[in-house]
Amino acid sequence: MQDISHIFRSYDIRGIYGKDLDEEIMRRIGNAFGQTAKTETIVVARDMRLSSKSLKDAFIAGLASSGKNVVDVGLLPLGVGMFHAWQHKMEFAYITASHLPKEWNGVKFFHSGGIGYVDEENFHVRDIFNEEEKKEKRGKLTKIPEAEAIDDYVNYVTSKVKLKKKVKVILDCGNGMAGIIVKLLFKKAGADAESIYGKLDGAFPNRNPEPAEDELKELRKQAKENDLGIAYDGDGDRMLLVDEKGRKITPEQTAYLLLTYVLNKENGPVVANVECTTVVDKITAKLGKKLIRFPVGHPYLVDCAKKNKACFGMEFTGHYVVPSIFPFDDSLAISLLAAQALTESKKSLSEIADEIKMLPFKRINFESDDTEKFKVVDNLKTKFSQQYNNVNTMDGVRVDFSYGWILIRASNTGPTIRLTMEADSDERLRSMEKEFSQLLKNEIKNSGYVM
Repeated sequence: MQDISHIFRSYDIRGIYGKDLDEEIMRRIGNAFGQTAKTETIVVARDMRLSSKSLKDAFIAGLASSGKNVVDVGLLPLGVGMFHAWQHKMEFAYITASHLPKEWNGVKFFHSGGIGYVDEENFHVRDIFNEEEKKEKRGKLTKIPEAEAIDDYVNYVTSKVKLKKKVKVILDCGNGMAGIIVKLLFKKAGADAESIYGKLDGAFPNRNPEPAEDELKELRKQAKENDLGIAYDGDGDRMLLVDEKGRKITPEQTAYLLLTYVLNKENGPVVANVECTTVVDKITAKLGKKLIRFPVGHPYLVDCAKKNKACFGMEFTGHYVVPSIFPFDDSLAISLLAAQALTESKKSLSEIADEIKMLPFKRINFESDDTEKFKVVDNLKTKFSQQYNNVNTMDGVRVDFSYGWILIRASNTGPTIRLTMEADSDERLRSMEKEFSQLLKNEIKNSGYVM
C-alpha cells in the first residue's frame, strides 16, 4: 500500500486529491480520528472544494464506524462550524485545504474549546490510521440545516460586535466559504456592505484562494469607493484588509487598528507568532501591552492566547483571535470587529495605517520535496547555530542581527520552505535576500530536489 504518512502534518491533514487522498483514505482517517477524539459526538462540516462533499461523506462513514455520533452541519465557513461545535462542547472536523490550490484537500481537527490538533495529536491519528480499523456499533448521524447554524452564529457575533455608525464595506469572498454568510453578517450589524466573487466555486476562477498572494485588483479598485475592503481565504478563516486608497493593510497595521480602538481597555498580553515583524513589538510597547511569541500555526495561536489570558493574538498570515468574542480564530468575526474599530475612530483606515511605519520586509517561497523540507531546515539550524550568536529555533531557524532578522522554516501546509526577512533599509534587505536565498537554494539542491 502507498505510504501517505506525509499528509499528516503538524496541524492538519492535507494532500492532492486523487494522488495522496481519496474517499477510501478519508474513510479510514475518519475511523482513526474517531478512536482518538475526546467527545462522543463530533461536529463535521466542509468547504466548497470540488472533492469536499464526497470526502466529507466518506469521513463521516469512517467516523460513525468507530462508534462516534456525528452532527453534520454541511457546507459552512470553518469558523461557523467551529462555533457550533464550541457551543455544544463537541470536537470538530472540517474538510478543507484552506488556501491551497484547487487540487488539494484535507481535514482539520479541533478540540471542543476551539484549539486545533497539533503535531503529536495528528501523528497519533496517523499511527492509528496505519493500524487495523476498529469497528464498533455504528454511531448516530444527525444533520443540522446550514441556515440554522448560520443564524446562530450571526446572532451571537452581532450581539458582541457593535458598529458605532454606518460604514461602507466591499467584501471579496474569492469564491470561497465566506460568500455564504459575510454580507449577511455585515448587513445585520448595520454596515452598507456589498460583495464580489461571492458565488461558491471550488475551482477558484477569479483569484488565488490565498489573499496575501493575490494582487486583489478588483477589490483594491472597488475599495476606493468604500471605507474598507476585506478579502477572505478559501475556507474563510483568514482575512486581509484594504484601505480606501486601495492599499493592502499589513497584519501589524490591522493589529494596531484593533488594539487602539476596540481592545485598548482589555486586560492581558498580546501574542504573535515568530514570523510577525518587530513592528508588533513597537505597537504593543506603545500601547503598554506585553508581547509573547509562539510558533507558526493556528493551534499554537489559540493555545498561546488561552494559556496567557491574552486580549488579542495574531499570525502573519492573517489569523487573529480575540478571546472576548470566542476563544478560536475566525476571520469573519474579526473582520467585523475591524469595521467596528474604524467606526470608533475619526480617522480613515489609510490615516490609521500610516501611523505605523513598516520596515522593509519580504517573504519568499522556495519549492522543496514535501518529505525532505524539514531535514533541509534542520541542517540549516545546525549550521546557523555554529555561525551566528542570536539564533532562535522555536519554529524553523531565526537569526537576529543588529539591522534586522531572517527566518527559514518549512511550511506545514505544502511542499515549500519560506524565507522571511526584515531589515532597517532596502539595501540591507536586498543583501540579506541575496545571501540567504542562495544558502537555502544550495541546501535544497543538496537534498536532491531539482529546482
